[in-house]
Parts: sequence; C-alpha cells; structure tokens
Amino acid sequence: MRGKGFIDPQVGEPDETRYRFRNFALAFVEKKTGIEEDYRNACVRDLKRWIFPTFGECDVRSTEHFSSDTVAAWVRMLEQAKVHKGQKPKKGEPKWRKMSPKTIRNLHGLLSSIIDRAVKAEPPLRARNPCEMTHLPRTDDDGADGGEDTEFLTPDEVEGLIANMERRSDQLLATIKYGTGMRWSEVTALAPECLVDWGSARPVIRVKRAWKRDGNGGYYIGMPKSRRGRRSIRVSPAVVEAVDELGGEERENPERLYFTGEQGQRLHYSTFYGRWLRAVQRAKEKDLLPVYKTPTAHDLRHSHAAVLISEGRGLTYVQRRLGHESIQTTSDTYGHLLPDADDEAMDVIDRSLGRNRPGGPTRSAVPRKVVGTTVHVVVLPGGHTEGFWNADRARLLAEMWKFENLEAARIEPWPAHQWERRHTDGLDAVRSQMPDRVRLWSLGPAVYGHDGAEQATASGAHEPRDRWVWEWETGYTTASADLYAEYRPAPSTQTEAAAWGVDQGQVRRAYVKARAKALRICGQHPALDAGEDAGAGGGALHIDS
Repeated sequence: MRGKGFIDPQVGEPDETRYRFRNFALAFVEKKTGIEEDYRNACVRDLKRWIFPTFGECDVRSTEHFSSDTVAAWVRMLEQAKVHKGQKPKKGEPKWRKMSPKTIRNLHGLLSSIIDRAVKAEPPLRARNPCEMTHLPRTDDDGADGGEDTEFLTPDEVEGLIANMERRSDQLLATIKYGTGMRWSEVTALAPECLVDWGSARPVIRVKRAWKRDGNGGYYIGMPKSRRGRRSIRVSPAVVEAVDELGGEERENPERLYFTGEQGQRLHYSTFYGRWLRAVQRAKEKDLLPVYKTPTAHDLRHSHAAVLISEGRGLTYVQRRLGHESIQTTSDTYGHLLPDADDEAMDVIDRSLGRNRPGGPTRSAVPRKVVGTTVHVVVLPGGHTEGFWNADRARLLAEMWKFENLEAARIEPWPAHQWERRHTDGLDAVRSQMPDRVRLWSLGPAVYGHDGAEQATASGAHEPRDRWVWEWETGYTTASADLYAEYRPAPSTQTEAAAWGVDQGQVRRAYVKARAKALRICGQHPALDAGEDAGAGGGALHIDS
C-alpha cells in the first residue's frame, strides 16, 4: 500500500480478546523470563484456581473491572476461603483452615505483577495499578487455624528421636540433617562429590546440589535455592562417621546418592515423614520427647541453628551456615534465642513490677547484674552510638548497617560508667533487645511557585520510594502516613509538599492531600506580602493534616 509498505492482507483490526485478563495473564506468564518451569506452572495453577474465577473475563484496560474496590473485595474473599494442606485423604474430609496471610500476599503479588505489565505496556494500557492501594493482611501473626510453629529440639531430644527410628538409613539422614542444618532438598541430593578435605582435620561438605521440580511433575538435580545457598559447611566427627557409614568418598561414582527410595530413585519426603511420625510417637511414649512438641523433619534444621546460638555463635555465622539469603531472615527466625535474652527480659519485667512497691527500685535504677560490666557500643558513621548489654546484638546491628548502607560501623567495649557519663539517660539507654526499624515509603517533595505552577522537581519524586529506617534516624515513624505542606524560607516564594509512612497505599493518598494543600496555600506565601520583610523569619510554616 502506497505510503504504508507491504501489508499482510490477512491482518485486520487488533484482536480485542487479547485484553481479556485470562488471555493477557497467560501470555504474560508464558513470556516471563528468568524463572524455572515449576514456578511458571505454579503461577498458572494459582491463576486458574484463585484469580480467573473473579477476573478471568474482565478487560485488563478497564478501571471499573480493576479498581481498588474490586481488588479489595477479591482479597476479602481470599481471607474467608478455606483450604487444606497437601492432597485430600482417600477417606474422610481433609483438615480445612483459613488461607494464610503469606499465601494471600503471594496471590495478590501475582495479580499486581500482571496489572503492572499493562501499566508499562507500549503504549500503556492503564494509567495505574490498583493493587498498590490494597491493605493486605499481616504476615507476622498468621492466625490461621492449623498454623504450624517452629519446634526447637534440645540435643537430648534429637538423640531420643534418632534412637527410635526403625531404619539405620533414616537415623543417618537425621544425624546429617541435624549436624549440618541442610534443607531436605539438599541433604537428599548429597553425593560423594560434595565431600571436601575428607579425612583431614577440617572436613567440609560443599552444598552445591539440590532437588528441583522440572515443571512437569518430575524432579532433577540442580543448584541450591539461592546464591548464598551454595556454601561450604564444616562438619563434626559424628557427621563424618555417618557419611562414612553410607560409603563416604567414592571416586568411581561421585554422583551416587547417599539417600534414595526403595527403587533407587529420589527419596520422597512423604515416604520418610511417615516413618518420622512413628519415631516421634515412640519417643513420646518413652518420655524422650515432651508430649506438647510435634516436630517435623525440617525442625532439625531449626534445632541445628538453635544449638549454635546457645553456644554463643553470632547470627552472621548461622546465616552463612544455613544459606539464608538475608540476615533479616536469620534474625526474625532465631534472634529470640540469643544467649541471655530471657534473663534480660525477666530482669526488665522484675524492675517494672517493683517500681510502685514501697522501697522498690525506681525507674532509673540500675539492674545489679550490669553494675561494673561492659556496654558493647556500636559507633555508626557520623558519631551516633547505640549501646547493648549483649555483644551478639551489637554485632548484628553493625552487620546489618554495613550490609544495607555499605558503611562500616565499629564496636567498642565501654565500661558502664563511661556510657553513663556520655548519655543523659544513663544505663537506661543501654538496649537489651534490637532497636526498632520500619520500612518507610515516601513521596515528594513536590514544589510549586506562588502562581500554582509546579517547579522543577527531583527525578522520581512522584514515584513511591522505600527504605529501611532505624528508630533513631530522621523520618522514622510507625504511622501509616504523615504529610506536610509548607512554605520554603524567604526570599523564595515556593511551597513544597511531601508524604511518608509505613503503608504505601496510605502514603499515596496522603501525598495527593499534601499537594492539594500546597496548591491552596501557595498564593499566600509570606514573602509575597509587600508589607513584610521578605528576609525575616526564615522558618517554614507547617500546615497540619
């Protein structure tokens, strides 16, 4: 065609069905790169089961079909949904429970990623993503029926459990799992090629293999869960003996699996777990395990971490040994197990209860056990100091600060009297627990002239930004959202607006209000009043929300 080039006569108008959410979502998942096939298939399963029944026939471009209200209603429906763990039993009904907040967040994240693709399409199909306005359930307190708690087993309880296993191979597996803290997918992929310096004084198991799903219902041996999952673990003589009993080093067949099923295939967790439950029951009958504990095989990994921490090993060491990608995961899971944590907590409670008793200690009283002891002080760049009674917590703060800010913080041991001289709150300011921090979202500042015209604003000011903020840092807040609209000091006639808080959706709404306030007041800037000295004052006028 003249002026258009060669045109396929079969091609007509764009197919509108491609904007139907079902088709758009499946195409998005199919084209997504950098993911494993098992994850791709899991996304399709979740779409078909939980998202398509509500949004499948909707138009991805429609602000009526996809709005903050429709997404919120869908999340509310998920909160009321009943699910069961694993496959349905052949007889009887499964144990139904509410969907966990973590699962809801995962499903919401999948929906949000698809809508976000429509926002960023070329040309854009939508102006914004309504999922960003959703208030999701908290994951720090599951609350779902049948939720599982981590069981930390003592070394004696682990020994009692292992002794009550019927098969020697199961005993060896449990010994190695507890002795190394390896994941199930890692320990069942263990082979002679993973052994390093075997027979030396420092034997090591290199975790470089793990079972992975292939996306078609099968499994293959691939790399561990993450980059930090690929690690080297020093092992004890007990672990060496267990591995040697399984065959130890074998140069002729270095990829031979130490643990397999009956036919030499991958050892399924469900196969082992049935035998594990019988061992748990026998251990309880012999009073080798408390009746209130219901451990899983994965709890051997947790118990491995617990015994390391109880012996004074820091969280960074535990993180690297377990292969956690983030030290925050290690801290959230095991931080409460740090040595003396309970002693310190009981001391604080005792002092609190004694404040109002006649003759009891006052609020500023110093606990006896810390008089004349050392305060472990973290000195941050800029000179700010945080003091801890516990050295592990001081090290954890320094490590987290360096990891997040790429700046080193040093730790100094101070005598208690030195800390008291330098801090007005004295020893009350020394911490027994980790300081609080929040994930802070911020927008702005937006800058306006006296005529309401928006001035040059920093790049990305209108896009939400997030960062972790410690309680002593500027901007720290636990509020969902704060905002301000204020005049810039004279002689400038500009007005600026910003919002920040811990809830991204609330911060977005607060930012809209802040900008509206700034536009309403910008024409009243004090510097515009000819009767006033434009250079006087110099302070910003804060407009409360």
